[in-house]
Amino acid sequence: MIPKINGLGRSFAGVAAYCLHDAPEPDDRRPETSERVGWTDTRNLATVRPERAARLMAATAKAAPDLKRLAGGAQGGRKLAKPVLHYSLSWARDETPDRREMSRAVDGSLEALGLEHHEALIVAHEDTRHPHVHVIANRVDPATGKAAKLGNSKLRLSRWAEGFEREQGRIRCEERVKNNARRRAGQEVVRNPWERPLHWARYRREGMLPRRARRARGPVDEKRVDMEAWRRAEAQAWEKVEDGRWLGFWRLETQARKEWAELHKRQEDTRQRLDRESRTVRGRLRIWGVERSLRELVGAIRGRGDLVEGWREELDRYHKHERAALGKAHGESAREIERKVRENYGRGLRDAERWAREMRDREGTRARGPSITRIVPQQPRPRGPDRGGERFER
Repeated sequence: MIPKINGLGRSFAGVAAYCLHDAPEPDDRRPETSERVGWTDTRNLATVRPERAARLMAATAKAAPDLKRLAGGAQGGRKLAKPVLHYSLSWARDETPDRREMSRAVDGSLEALGLEHHEALIVAHEDTRHPHVHVIANRVDPATGKAAKLGNSKLRLSRWAEGFEREQGRIRCEERVKNNARRRAGQEVVRNPWERPLHWARYRREGMLPRRARRARGPVDEKRVDMEAWRRAEAQAWEKVEDGRWLGFWRLETQARKEWAELHKRQEDTRQRLDRESRTVRGRLRIWGVERSLRELVGAIRGRGDLVEGWREELDRYHKHERAALGKAHGESAREIERKVRENYGRGLRDAERWAREMRDREGTRARGPSITRIVPQQPRPRGPDRGGERFER
């Protein structure tokens, strides 16, 4: 069992159209057929028709303030921007679960996420070798209008999947069992440093996405180098640079995660503290300050709602600038890593071309063969003086 959270969204109709139809075609036209859909089902909805279910869930999410008022709950809080939760459950290729078993697994996963009383649409697909089912859940509770808290949802699904496999009598993912055991023992689970970053959209937005390697197509002068030797040297130079490249991005990712967590915690603490202070006169005076005009000061004492909303908007703008500055800093660090990679790779290419040119020169010398020096035997010197061809006479 492999649970996978595909993410949060704003449109129930969009994700329902994707799950209820075939995969998109290469020309990006929306397919009209639904041959890959095996069966559909709903939870906590007054209909079993999937298209109508998507519209009902959208209406429930839109009526969240009215549901809160009818339930007698607090009217405050932010508007839920992404009420759609989309995740999938996949079985192994050698497994053949029926509809009853899939439905039971869906109910267990919804209970693990705390969404057993929420509206959900279930779509089973038959277009792959491994059986899998898609779940589209509404984060808004139809009874209270409150949004479900999905903190640590991946860990909750991981623990549920481990228990589900134990009930089936066979553990298929040993690594998940080890990681959950380490978490229960309070130990840290070390991720693979070479895997791709998780927050891919944010990395692309902030410029931290590693670009595709622009490997050289050939040396500057192919006629003067040994191409086979150059290819070997170029591959070695790229492997050496690529290891450092991914290590640098992994370290940057680890640092970015820590800094983003600290920033969000600091901003949330500031927001909660100012919310508490805005409930008292002294707190409102501390927020606005005595340098404000008399009208604003009187309004702050009386607790006018527009003034309270004013400082909230100002705080949100300030927090937005903080997040933008942090993202810009991470983007500059990523570009610095890419700059060093290009420099080292260029240096490796120059060394590879020089070495390949030397190999070509050696092969040329070896093809011509060694230079042969003709050895002329030396004539024996006469025993007597030989002048002008005359000899001693006996």
